[in-house]
Amino acid sequence: METVEVCVVGGGVTGLAAAWRLGLAGRETVLLERFTLTHDRGSSHGATRIFRFAYPDPIYVRMAQAALPLWRELEACSGDEILNVTGGLDVGDAATLDRVARALEGCGATAERLDEPRPRFPWVAVEGPALYSPDTGVLAAARALAAMAGQARVHGVEIRESSPAVALVVGDDAVVVRTEDAEIRARRCVVAAGAWAKALLEPAGVSLPVYVTREQVFYFRSSTEMLPFIDHRPITRYGVPAFAGAAGVKVAEHKTGERTSADGRSFDIDPEAAARVSAYVAETLPDLDTEPVAFETCLYTMTADEDFVIDARGPLIVVSPCSGHGFKFGPLVGEALVCLAAGSDPLLPLERFALKRFG
Repeated sequence: METVEVCVVGGGVTGLAAAWRLGLAGRETVLLERFTLTHDRGSSHGATRIFRFAYPDPIYVRMAQAALPLWRELEACSGDEILNVTGGLDVGDAATLDRVARALEGCGATAERLDEPRPRFPWVAVEGPALYSPDTGVLAAARALAAMAGQARVHGVEIRESSPAVALVVGDDAVVVRTEDAEIRARRCVVAAGAWAKALLEPAGVSLPVYVTREQVFYFRSSTEMLPFIDHRPITRYGVPAFAGAAGVKVAEHKTGERTSADGRSFDIDPEAAARVSAYVAETLPDLDTEPVAFETCLYTMTADEDFVIDARGPLIVVSPCSGHGFKFGPLVGEALVCLAAGSDPLLPLERFALKRFG
């Protein structure tokens, strides 16, 4: 049986961030990915993600602030441009915008309140208040994954693709991770398996109260430059400018996808959702073509409260920074997992993210 210090299960943004930070800390680490890196079956693929401080909850504002220098560290050590800070808009529900503004202001971040967005940002046809945050930007998501994997390998982490974990045997001081053809005994095991985590953890005695939805994103050609934005109306929608090879401006709905499973999901387009998004673009984003040039599907792994799960059960570390808004925190969560693996206190409010909150 092979023995390692840390085994990371899952090669999405969380697993790769953990591997990078563990390798940097000098921890002997093996990462197991059931497919190949940057595959399109989970939650971390695609060209772009929004980076933002703009949350209505001060905890997430502070976490985004703490993640920013780690993204810059990844850029510096990899030589890649990963985060383009452009500024961004929040529009829609006035009460939500007020909570976001107060959270930003309370954390020392800039929040510029606008009576109407369009005089300054003519590319968005929304009436009513808006909030401009200069700290919002665009992450090059695929580039970030490649950089994390590269840095993990530089620091001695072994990444094994096409190597799914099929079972976990949890002891008092170690976890045996079984793959299809081997067993690995790890002093600590980080399960960052996204939509596959629940099924992997349940036989090991850990209940992860999450469900999986299949979401869609669409790409549109634009005749003008625009900023990342979030529209807080009854259906939350968001837009991400083209960056790092994206097919166009990404526009999508948040949390409208059907429930599914990690292995049972469809990759086909949902025509009703596509029609809703195209109608939204025609009404709200006049500088975009109304027909998408590309679309993608992805999985959300959702908790009921949309908070993350970051917890340790003996030598087993369970992490699901999920619910469709976790990518931006990847390096910070990775650093927190290094602390959990070492038994030290991470600079994150882990009580908020503990499994015990579910009863």
